[in-house]
Amino acid sequence: MADVELLQLTKLLFGVYDGIHVITALCTLRVTIITEDMLTNSITVRLENMSQDKFLSPLLSLFVEGVAAVLSTTKEDIFIFNIQNDTDVSANILNVSFSALLPGGVRNQYFPSEDLQEQIYLNRTLLTTISTQRVLPFDDNICLREPCENYMKCVSVLKFDSSAPFISSDTVLFRPIHPINGLRCRCPPGFTGDYCETEIDLCYSDPCANHGLCRSREGGYNCECRKDFTGDHCEVSSRSGRCAPGVCKNGGTCINLLVGGFKCECPSGEYERPYCEMTTRSFPPQSFVTFKGLRQRFHFTVSLMFATKERNALLLYNGRFNEKHDFIALEIIEEQIQLTFSAGESTTTVAPFIPGGVSDGQWHSVQVRYYNKVGEGLNCRIQNWQK
Repeated sequence: MADVELLQLTKLLFGVYDGIHVITALCTLRVTIITEDMLTNSITVRLENMSQDKFLSPLLSLFVEGVAAVLSTTKEDIFIFNIQNDTDVSANILNVSFSALLPGGVRNQYFPSEDLQEQIYLNRTLLTTISTQRVLPFDDNICLREPCENYMKCVSVLKFDSSAPFISSDTVLFRPIHPINGLRCRCPPGFTGDYCETEIDLCYSDPCANHGLCRSREGGYNCECRKDFTGDHCEVSSRSGRCAPGVCKNGGTCINLLVGGFKCECPSGEYERPYCEMTTRSFPPQSFVTFKGLRQRFHFTVSLMFATKERNALLLYNGRFNEKHDFIALEIIEEQIQLTFSAGESTTTVAPFIPGGVSDGQWHSVQVRYYNKVGEGLNCRIQNWQK
């Protein structure tokens, strides 16, 4: 399929003449070749109080426009291949399946389904505003029951089944395909063995230069650099090196020094020298900052520092895209830290008591460590800091 054009567009002009009157109509024929790659990298969204004919006219174009805005790509790079009523519920819910090309003009490179789902979920308010359609949280997928063994990663995929009959509205005739849900078990980065039963310590090759400290993490590693060194592998010296792209963060300007080395001039704001890194942010009530979701299934460590006088606040939340099942929430409840998490059916709450509480305006440090292994689980450590 790689050499086949995914999109074929033709305009047809029809006319009818009865000897006196002439009536013409312009028909746009759009043929999209749906490939296995498109199905693998697709998602299905659920629209509330929606029918097939209502979606096709006039809301189809608004939906495509909204998805393109969320993904920062063009409308021509959004491919809808299935529009189907949800028969598993009594409400009027329409399932719409689509894939999208990555921006930048790279041929046949699609948003991975996980990234696509995350972008749509986090920006569903924007999508609802543009498309005028309420986007519901995602339904559970086939991987929820965790069918893959050991450390294998379950990926929910769609597979070809059959072409469905045409569906139509006043102005659109649409031929969907009805895929079936399937799954694939694959070895995630950092694991090996016939059944992904062995985790690789990716720090074994000592990848951090200049005596940097390597911290292993699921699927990779991070280098903690000594003073005067930076870069992914601590390979850049601010004393003897020269400016390199990306060495100054957050719009900082890199300046080469005559005596050797360089320095970063940071924009105004709360940026930490010497590389203009963002370490501290303040929030007014009802505001928050969004990062990419934690996808590690086997182990992770999250550390943060905070200072607040609020008696109740949410510090961290990470969960599924339907607000059910697996999640982790770190909160301040009545001036005390509370950790709540679920790995499936049950929910567990951990609430250590801190004398005097944490809502004193002073800096406190929290570390949450999770390990998916018998005998180990999840622990939370809290420290007071002077900053």
